[in-house]
Amino acid sequence: MAIQMTDRAIAIDATQKATAEETGPLTVAREDLLRPIPKLSPRALVAILLIAIVYVWSINGTQADPEQLVKGVPNMVGFVVRLFPIDFDWRAVIKLPADVTLPFTINAAKFTDTLDGDPELQKVQSEIANSVPLDQAIASGQPMADPSAQTQADQAAKAQAVADAMKRSWVELKPSVWNRIWIPSIVPYVFQTLQMAIVGTTLAIVLALVFALLAARNTSPHPVVYQVTRFIMNVNRAIPELIVALIFVAAVGLGPFTGVLALGVASIGSLGRLYSEAIEQIDPQQVLAVRATGASRLQVFSFAVVPQVLPLMTSYSLVYFEHNVRAATVLGIVGAGGVGLALQQYIALFQFRELMGAVVILIIAVTIIDRISARVRMQLI
Repeated sequence: MAIQMTDRAIAIDATQKATAEETGPLTVAREDLLRPIPKLSPRALVAILLIAIVYVWSINGTQADPEQLVKGVPNMVGFVVRLFPIDFDWRAVIKLPADVTLPFTINAAKFTDTLDGDPELQKVQSEIANSVPLDQAIASGQPMADPSAQTQADQAAKAQAVADAMKRSWVELKPSVWNRIWIPSIVPYVFQTLQMAIVGTTLAIVLALVFALLAARNTSPHPVVYQVTRFIMNVNRAIPELIVALIFVAAVGLGPFTGVLALGVASIGSLGRLYSEAIEQIDPQQVLAVRATGASRLQVFSFAVVPQVLPLMTSYSLVYFEHNVRAATVLGIVGAGGVGLALQQYIALFQFRELMGAVVILIIAVTIIDRISARVRMQLI
């Protein structure tokens, strides 16, 4: 009996030791998970130290000075104030019949003539430019400085006469100004920017797809082809879009066609890399299954690769289209057409209110493009 009790005690003790050995790592893991700050390994400490060194080096290199930013806040506020109230540079696009008038009033002094050879509208602009605003004439009482006017009564009478003449003139001018459809002059440039982005992005998609097939490990025909294609794409990504635009300006001259070529060529590297990474993430088992049926290389690509990468490629293409809309705005500054050309003119002439009006139109256009892209993405993905 005593021997049995001793054997049972030894067995219980051995079981407890085994249980302790098994639960020991679990207890340590549980304690690590419950610790608010995880325990860092030496490798993690080295990585954090390297990241800190990189940030310190970057901050010193950029001469970041928060105090200088604080001192410059009044200048920033002053510039923003000059952008308001928002103004638009209007342009006539359609001349309506004489018996049709628009149901709203407009500021005729801000219009620009796009109807070449229209003497009526040119006469309107000339008379408006050489006249005194009606409210100023009445408020000041001195619309025309005349040394011969000796009394305040004479000046007031002259002011009233000028005001009456301007009223009659405006009644005569109103039909010739109102019988037109007017739009902000920046709108045609926005449409041109969209056209550049559409054609340029399409060109980039076609070219990037070829490079992507050669730059993906699972579709490249040879490692040498893979390395060479990767190098070409790296070179393409390293050249700024403005430099590419200047090269094509020298080749084909100024205009939107230059912007199309610049957007198409400058986008090959970035878009091709995204496509190649999407191709490398496909399921190889599906490719092997299609290949086992005796399908050709083109059939394998069409039925095993394309269905897997199409959602990602569609998403990347739409995102890059939106990017090219903004890039086309910048390319116009170097003469590649689009909104950038109009923005450059506003900046050069210090027309900040018209510049803000153009920015508002751009915001509306980009928002519409984003909504359409999201809709297309939901249908295709």
